[in-house]
Amino acid sequence: MTVEALKQLGLLTFESVVICGLLLFFFRLRHRFGLALLCVTLGSFQHLQTVLAGVLFIEVIPGLFVSPGSAILFTATLFATLLVYIREDALQARSLIVGIVAANLTLSLVSVLAIQHLASPLTILMQDSLAQFLVQNRKSFIVGTGMLCIDVVLIIVLYEFFFRVFKKSLLARIYAAMFVVVTLDTFVFVTASFYGQANYWQILMSGLVGKWSASAVYSVMLVLYLKTFRDAALGNAETRDVFQILTYRQRYDLLKDELTRDPMTGLFNRSFFNDNLQRELNRAMRLGHQLNLIMMDLDHFKKINDRHGHQAGDEVILLFADAMREVFRAADIPCRYGGEEFVVIMPDAPATAAKNAAERLSQYLAGACQRRERPLPGGSVSFTAGIANFPADAGTAEDLLRCADKRLYAGKNAGRDRVVFEDSLEPVEA
Repeated sequence: MTVEALKQLGLLTFESVVICGLLLFFFRLRHRFGLALLCVTLGSFQHLQTVLAGVLFIEVIPGLFVSPGSAILFTATLFATLLVYIREDALQARSLIVGIVAANLTLSLVSVLAIQHLASPLTILMQDSLAQFLVQNRKSFIVGTGMLCIDVVLIIVLYEFFFRVFKKSLLARIYAAMFVVVTLDTFVFVTASFYGQANYWQILMSGLVGKWSASAVYSVMLVLYLKTFRDAALGNAETRDVFQILTYRQRYDLLKDELTRDPMTGLFNRSFFNDNLQRELNRAMRLGHQLNLIMMDLDHFKKINDRHGHQAGDEVILLFADAMREVFRAADIPCRYGGEEFVVIMPDAPATAAKNAAERLSQYLAGACQRRERPLPGGSVSFTAGIANFPADAGTAEDLLRCADKRLYAGKNAGRDRVVFEDSLEPVEA
């Protein structure tokens, strides 16, 4: 890479920082002027980036061209949309989106109408290149505006999606959302504008690399802003925590998740189990699939509590819950039923698969006890399980529970530490 290319890359980065700084400054003034400054500024970006993308490119390396308009201005619109959505709420983000879309639809309409004057003999052009530019870029204006309407909504949808994927990394979910949007936008825009031309693939790759790079810069700056001004706004307040930079929707989802979880183990609680057993059973009936219910009870748990105290009992319960998370599938629903009792809803699997899973849990639990640096006060941990299957054993949620519970106690009466999955079979030692 030449010195001049490095200089141009530095200039592109500086342009990104300047644009980002201006948008953040306008955002900081929202309490005085509302979002008008952001709306007007972003409303002009789409047509300006189309103009720049039509006349100005920098060849940063041989065969790779970057347009300041396409890479910097378009990505800045996504940056500002996410900023408002994360720091304000969905209502404010919707106002910004409507303003951006309205401005660009208006400018596109004016551009299309202005082109109609070119056919008149009364039209006087101060520069011939203007007519050529308007005609050649008419499709780009229309396609770009249409994609922008989708992009500013999609960036929020994807941010919410990646919040569930990257729960601990704000940077990862912001960049992932921007990465997907700019990739989709570039592919559609370049294909609609340049497909069939000899340099189509070169234009496509140049657009992708430029926007991916700009997205990385904007993502880093957005995270720095959110974390810096979160701390400044909260000062020494006792409520300071990482959730201050989550959206209202995400806070609602987290609260709802807390209400369905057992606070000690993190497994789903009995209320969640009661709500979902019937739902999963209905789905199994509708699709013609099997469904298993596994009820488990820790062996001699009361003795552990009585002899070693409730803290030792808590250690056993936490160890068992961790083992359940490791053994069961992502599609399974492990729940704490109450005290030392646990249940698992296991859809789309035969009874033998449920039996095998329970036996794997027993083996994993025994290994986990041996791997502990500090032995459990009660020694090793075992459990007894009863399994009921739909449709083989029961056709209703109540009957499934009754059957699994009956087999659980049959296993306990037979000596514990075993899995019972059919009435006609002898209990199998786990």
